[in-house]
Amino acid sequence: MSKFERVVLPQYTLDSNLVFIPGIIYNVTFSRFKAAALLNRFRSQLPDVALVSSLLQEFDFSQAHDNQEDPKISSEASNGILSIYRREHNMKSGKINSNDFDWLTFAIRPNESKIVYPKEAPIRDINVAVIVRVIGIADDTTNIRLTFQAITRGFIVNNTPTVKHNEIMVDVQFDTEIADPTGQFNIIRKSVYNLFKVIDMFVINYRKVTGSSSPKGTLVIKKTPQNEQPSEKPLGDLITLNPVANALYIQLVGNKDFAKAFTSLQKLYGQYSSDNQNYVVDSKSLLRLIDLTAGVCPFPNYEKLSFLNIEKPKKRVDELVLMVKRLEKVFSSIDSNNSYLNQWFNHEASNIQKATVVANQLKSIRLVLEGMTNNKNSQTTSATRNQGKSLGSGGGSAGSLVDEDDSDEDDDELKQITQFVKTQLPKIQSLSPESKRLIVKDYKRIKSNGNQPGGGNSDFHVIRNYLEIVADLPWDRYVTKFKSNKDIDLLVAKQQLDDDHYGLEHVKKRLIQYLVVLKLLAINAEKAPSTKPVSSASREEENDAFVIANSDESIGVRKQAQSVIENSSKQVGDDKESIEVSKLNKSPIIMLAGPPGTGKTSLAKSIAQTLGRNFQRISLGGVKDESEIRGHRRTYVGAMPGLIIQALRKARSMNPVILLDEIDKVVGGNNSPASKYNGDPSAALLEVLDPEQNTSFIDHYLGFPVDLSQVIFVCTANEPYQMSRPLLDRLEMIDIGAYDYSEKLVIGRKYLLPRQLRRNGFPLDNDDDVEKFVSISDDAMKQVIIDYTREAGVRNFERRLGTICRYKAVEYCEALGLDGIISGYEPTVTVTDLPKYLGVPYSSGNLSAEVTTSTATRVGIVNGLSYNSEGSGSVLVFESIGIDKRISNPDVKNTGCSLSMTGRLGEVLMESGKIGLIFIKSLIYKGLLSSDIGSQRDLIEKINNLEINLHVPMGSIQKDGPSAGVTMALSFLSLIMDKPVPADIAMTGEITLRGLVLPIGGVKEKLLGAHLTGQIRRMIIPRENRKDLIEEYLRDMEEEGKSQSSAEMNALLKDNEEPHFTMTEVEEFYCNKYGIQMHYAKEFLDIMKLVWPDDEVVKAGERMIEYHL
Repeated sequence: MSKFERVVLPQYTLDSNLVFIPGIIYNVTFSRFKAAALLNRFRSQLPDVALVSSLLQEFDFSQAHDNQEDPKISSEASNGILSIYRREHNMKSGKINSNDFDWLTFAIRPNESKIVYPKEAPIRDINVAVIVRVIGIADDTTNIRLTFQAITRGFIVNNTPTVKHNEIMVDVQFDTEIADPTGQFNIIRKSVYNLFKVIDMFVINYRKVTGSSSPKGTLVIKKTPQNEQPSEKPLGDLITLNPVANALYIQLVGNKDFAKAFTSLQKLYGQYSSDNQNYVVDSKSLLRLIDLTAGVCPFPNYEKLSFLNIEKPKKRVDELVLMVKRLEKVFSSIDSNNSYLNQWFNHEASNIQKATVVANQLKSIRLVLEGMTNNKNSQTTSATRNQGKSLGSGGGSAGSLVDEDDSDEDDDELKQITQFVKTQLPKIQSLSPESKRLIVKDYKRIKSNGNQPGGGNSDFHVIRNYLEIVADLPWDRYVTKFKSNKDIDLLVAKQQLDDDHYGLEHVKKRLIQYLVVLKLLAINAEKAPSTKPVSSASREEENDAFVIANSDESIGVRKQAQSVIENSSKQVGDDKESIEVSKLNKSPIIMLAGPPGTGKTSLAKSIAQTLGRNFQRISLGGVKDESEIRGHRRTYVGAMPGLIIQALRKARSMNPVILLDEIDKVVGGNNSPASKYNGDPSAALLEVLDPEQNTSFIDHYLGFPVDLSQVIFVCTANEPYQMSRPLLDRLEMIDIGAYDYSEKLVIGRKYLLPRQLRRNGFPLDNDDDVEKFVSISDDAMKQVIIDYTREAGVRNFERRLGTICRYKAVEYCEALGLDGIISGYEPTVTVTDLPKYLGVPYSSGNLSAEVTTSTATRVGIVNGLSYNSEGSGSVLVFESIGIDKRISNPDVKNTGCSLSMTGRLGEVLMESGKIGLIFIKSLIYKGLLSSDIGSQRDLIEKINNLEINLHVPMGSIQKDGPSAGVTMALSFLSLIMDKPVPADIAMTGEITLRGLVLPIGGVKEKLLGAHLTGQIRRMIIPRENRKDLIEEYLRDMEEEGKSQSSAEMNALLKDNEEPHFTMTEVEEFYCNKYGIQMHYAKEFLDIMKLVWPDDEVVKAGERMIEYHL
């Protein structure tokens, strides 16, 4: 006896021949459009399911149904779903939550047109549907896999004109009763046990022949008694040549989920052992076993459909017994036929007969393969992936899990290539006709030989892989954040850049200029008359970006979504025209040059985010082969495209932002030994990074031009001047200097500390709540920057903040009670807490001229300035000591001045020292110096008998560079004239034999290094370097929001050209900011006057002929 409830439910008809049986869980793969169209009916019921919402945003269903019936489920269907939900949970009333998958309930109708009946089987009228519920959704980025739980049968009620076309009225079967369920089970049990036995024997025999063991996760065979073990098969067992045996074996063990389901079914029957005659089976358990047996055992689909269509439970039992006996007969016939064949083949047939049998078998296999590859009407099959981001309820009935594809066609290994060549290739605008002709030619080569197993051409696999890569490239696809270029919002873009990075206004200004150019080009093109029609294209949404593609990736999806595409074709045409207009503007090729940790890589990511483009990073460090850039030629084994083409494939667009990281580390150039054998990778980058050439970049693997003009290349380098000159000339270099401690203080509070709090587990919801968890005072933050880190960037600074956050996280957890209330936690971190968290700070390394010893004076000690390899500046002390040779040997006189230099000095630095000493000697020989130690003859005699030793402390560190000539010259002069140099002065600059002070680099970093010592109050730099300070001054004013007008800038620059400038805003700014007064020297005389202003070091009235210009 059965109880029915009449309800209205949403209906869906499968595209495949899959037959759902109640009690089974099925995984069915859909194309993204089909899944979205199916789930779109429940948009109102599931607003809180993130995966469903994101999938529905990929397609616009709002206009596709303007002239059609609303696809959303009706109130009758909603009531029907609620009725089934309450029936399952034995509830009289109740509701379903908005984030619950229980809303996703359907009536699935089998696709009768896909199910073929044999001639001897009667065709029945099918009037049944299966009530299913979606319990899981998995997205593998290509397809959507829905997990259905089949609940019960529903018998269709015909002639219901009031029901919507996508809904159905069914009589749902609940609480079915059957007379004498235990007796009926005994009838089934015997037949099913016999079936299990023959299946187990069949699988064991098959595995013995193939020599395979039971792999993990496949069918587990029930152990049989020792006396029932199969006999040893001869070596020539021909069971694997039987198509029926192969087909059954694949069904039984080829699917891991099917094997698990079959094992679970055996265990269910094992609960009712024949040894226990007192078991009782109720109606619910019996009907569940019947359905599971019909759904799991390898019955033909037409038999499953006939079984599903039976309404009365007693008839289902009888039908299942007949199905089991027929299947048992199939396995028995396999064994008997195989025994006859083995007997004849191994013991009676001659060698010629055996050869004929094998040859005919191979011929039959070849005919079947040719029939499969020549099937022109096969449709694209959805590829099911085992892994994916699964979302769904963890529950479900105690059924079995079976993976199925919502398509019953076979895959053709050339199908994707054929689809690309015939549908997409003719529409690609960025490929020339010659390139298309070459692709088609290669396609015809493998197509003509593709019918043979494995391909008849020796190059089959090579060409196939090549064409697969060509088809996978995102031809004519451009991704941008903006709907069209004329809709670019400059304020939003500027705000995005400001939120991501502090300062760096010159970099942000360059990006805003690029966006402005794109916007103006699009506006001007809109006003100008169109010269050629723009073909319509399909449009997809990827996250919040608009993708303009030449055609859909899937033919099936394009046909399904045709109505959506047609309604949006006008807008797509405008978008395509905007992209074509943007091609008039070449994308900038930017190189961010600066020390490590200053935000070059993160700035490139911010550029991609601001523009709404995809981002790819290519690390060029250590690249020593040209083929890594240009790709390998197809003639080589394992050939593959170069890094640029691979980046385009991964980005899925032709206009990504590609970061070429550490471009200065590329192995190559004229002096590189690698270029003799592997080519020069730095030279290969010339074509990529030249806007005039990269419109037709040729990768060796592809063999035809690819347009890279819309790719924004962002390069990063630490030492840009180590690159080859032609490559450097192609890049728009933007210097990113070291941060001073005030900038690091802002970066630490605004960016680094909130990020470290989140990484270390603090429940930080808003950046304004940082002080509630960790509050670091300004003095403590400055001490972390100055005493615990020594770098130009902020990497070590962030690590130090992370260390503090971890200590505070321990304190926070200790103060957190079981009830979630915090008591006794102190978030404040002061200067006195830093040794507890960070240990002892670095040694200051203060060796400035102010520090004296008991055995030496300050004579000959001068503070120099250095630019370190990590991008920071520091004070470098030069110490000179002179030894009079006459003291040790009075008889030896005028042996000449000798100079020795220590401290791991480089060649350039040692040459500067020699030049400085020669210049000081020339001043003495010309009598231009006045000294308290005697006459000119005394000075000459002193220097001719002096042994000078110059040392630069921290001897373990290599030092070199052309910026310490004036420092060493002043050290020698101080030693010879016995005049100490004030300890609060630091200087930098190169000297010539005429005494000119030449400009140097790294002025800002050296100024910051002098400031951090806390003892430098005056700084001398070359006069030509004042323009560098002016540039930094204007940049700092701009970042502070006090940008100068053009008139003020021009006045400042014009005043700088005068020998004696009068506008001192720059010097006042740096004096207020760093507490250092800036001085300038054009010649060495200026330095002597600044160091000893009260002493007349140079004789009054003397003309320094070689010294003055």
